[in-house]
Amino acid sequence: MNGFTQWASLAVEQFNWREPDWLYLLPLVLLGMLWWRSRVRLSGKAIHRLRRYADARFWPLVVQGVKREELKREPDIGGSMMPWFAAALILVALAGPRWLHEQQNIFREGSDIAVVMDISSSMDAKDVPPSRLIRAKEELRDFFKRLHGDRVALVVFAGRAFTIAPLTTDYSAMIRFADQLEPEMVTEQGSNLASGLLQGLDALKDARGHGRAVVLLTDGEDHAHARSLAAAAKLDAADVPLFILGIGTSKGGLVPAGHGRFVHDSHGRAVLSRLREAHLKSLAQEAGGVYARIRWDDSDWDALYTHGIRDMVSRSRTASKARQRWHEEYGWLLFPAMLLFGLWWRRSFRQWLS
Repeated sequence: MNGFTQWASLAVEQFNWREPDWLYLLPLVLLGMLWWRSRVRLSGKAIHRLRRYADARFWPLVVQGVKREELKREPDIGGSMMPWFAAALILVALAGPRWLHEQQNIFREGSDIAVVMDISSSMDAKDVPPSRLIRAKEELRDFFKRLHGDRVALVVFAGRAFTIAPLTTDYSAMIRFADQLEPEMVTEQGSNLASGLLQGLDALKDARGHGRAVVLLTDGEDHAHARSLAAAAKLDAADVPLFILGIGTSKGGLVPAGHGRFVHDSHGRAVLSRLREAHLKSLAQEAGGVYARIRWDDSDWDALYTHGIRDMVSRSRTASKARQRWHEEYGWLLFPAMLLFGLWWRRSFRQWLS
């Protein structure tokens, strides 16, 4: 392979279009050019036939409503095609021709965090307005806004737990997932907190580096306290601290059952769900983490993330996919396009004046 062939091959590999869909309009411009060219040619042939029929000074008498100067003027195919060529150049410029300049490896520095969200029916209680679950979603938005370089997985639980999204740095996607969370997503209702913690630990199994943590958002309703403490101990053994945000109040709230009704116990009394702070504090302590109750200011996430995860969990520096830098070349096409438009406008204006 000679030098020119190597250069051509490399040039083709490094060439790219930023918005190639604009190129689909080029055939329409080409058809317009052909149609306009045929129209100009037909007008030219008509003039030649008229010359054979009569002398130019008699044309105004033969062709009604047409000035002799217009009939004597020769059709300018090249000049009339200038706006079409300019439009084609603009379309190619909009498509964004560019050459690859260089590739840069992007490094992120952060921790791997599994967010475990309680979506059991008790999270519909309204002791925290407008409801515990809606408030938990708002808190998640505040949490994701603080992250920079951390990878996050999203786990939900009620009677059982499952992973909604694996570890990612796409925080906007995580917010969209969180906005869709509802108790109806889990067919098996209940409050299996231990299952949520173990699923969060499983979501971190592919974590790179050493910085791992689990963030739990829950009201603390738990049907198996001993199992939850055992799950917290497993987190501690895996060097994964647990940071808990308590959602609810000590006064508690009734658990909606739909259609304006509330959940009742076996004795027919309405179930009052309260924030189980003592239980949540014991879980956080067992897993070497921090507990905080929701606040209307930022003090809850200051305690859990700023002074918790960032201070207590190591942050690893890992390489992500390479970022490509491009040389944009559309400017070289816009200048001749504007020049053609200017020349065509000048030509048309002078003809109008004459």
